[in-house]
Amino acid sequence: MSSLARSLPHTMPSLDLDLARTFVAICETGNFSRAAQQVHRSASAISLQVKKLEEMVGCDLFYRETRKVSLTSDGEMMLGYARRLLRLNDEAFSKFLRPQFQGRVRLGAPNDNGIVAMPEILHRFAISHPHVEVDVHLGPTLNLRKRIAAGELDIAIFSFDAELDQQSPIHVEPLVWLGARNGTALAKSPLPMAMAEPGCYWRAMALKALDDAGLNYRIAYTSEFCQAQIAAVRADLAIAPLPISVISNDLVHLGSGHGLPDLGEYRMTLAKREGAGDIEEALAEHVVAGFRIIAERGMRLFA
Repeated sequence: MSSLARSLPHTMPSLDLDLARTFVAICETGNFSRAAQQVHRSASAISLQVKKLEEMVGCDLFYRETRKVSLTSDGEMMLGYARRLLRLNDEAFSKFLRPQFQGRVRLGAPNDNGIVAMPEILHRFAISHPHVEVDVHLGPTLNLRKRIAAGELDIAIFSFDAELDQQSPIHVEPLVWLGARNGTALAKSPLPMAMAEPGCYWRAMALKALDDAGLNYRIAYTSEFCQAQIAAVRADLAIAPLPISVISNDLVHLGSGHGLPDLGEYRMTLAKREGAGDIEEALAEHVVAGFRIIAERGMRLFA
């Protein structure tokens, strides 16, 4: 008998979904007290749940500090499994317990996020609501604001503006400089940039940071579509200001050590037309959940 077979119990323990929900809530809030409010349990009760879960897996899942908790490497692994279990559970019961929505939803999204984020979100929505058709309209934030106000869209996602938006952001993510792996664009002068078209929040943030830093640059490539900017960076024609979540094997984060200015974070918000119904609410929930996954992926990359 192998050592692995000897180490495994005859009957594998089962991860209770209540334990999984509590564990995910702690990870998302970073605090036992806030997690307790979210799952409607006392702080002492969820502490016992965490202790039980750690005993089941045989390792520590959290580093405990005075005001917050953070995940160990084992905790990060467990978080992925817990989320997958909860998504599968929710997907299964949604087939039986949720009303079978039918109809059409008009969704507006920026050109950049519409290409990068929405396919994954819409795929999950199509699985849980197969009888709902989603019409996706891509455009700049200014146009999306006008269309949602006029009732031409049911849901719109666009860049958050504290002076214009009453609703809170649904997504916050670092905006960073990306370049081709082993590329030479960064060494050129003036520095070649791949930018979105005027009116894009990412472009405005990047140009202000470059001007404030006094860097010599030129806009070598302009496109309204994020994927076109990514293509220019991959071809080593330029560097570009892009969300951290688009990093891949051939796109690398050009940190402060390269003399580039910090870009900060960009924020997205979601607006619904007046009188939006259950179908729109269901899609909005999927959008918010999808951006939460993207943000967590970005934070792991940025750590």
